[in-house]
Amino acid sequence: MPETFSQKIRAFCDSESIEIPSGFHRHSASRYALIEVSVIPHKLIAKTWFKQEDVVYYLQQYGADRQFRILDFKDRIQLSLSKTQKLVPGNVF
Repeated sequence: MPETFSQKIRAFCDSESIEIPSGFHRHSASRYALIEVSVIPHKLIAKTWFKQEDVVYYLQQYGADRQFRILDFKDRIQLSLSKTQKLVPGNVF
């Protein structure tokens, strides 16, 4: 049976000592996840997204003065937000 995104995200967070909020388990996870790195310990954002546009919207609305790792758990790559407000691929994780 293939791993779900929820299982992949949980395994990643456990291996990196990233805090998982209780709200994460309320719904099935989608491929894009945010890890807030401007707090210690780093914390997973409970909401995950299916579309990149929704991730960009979240960052525009709630990302001021916060730093995030943007992770694609389907392609296993880290993304970054460009100056043109698009997600661009980066390193494999």
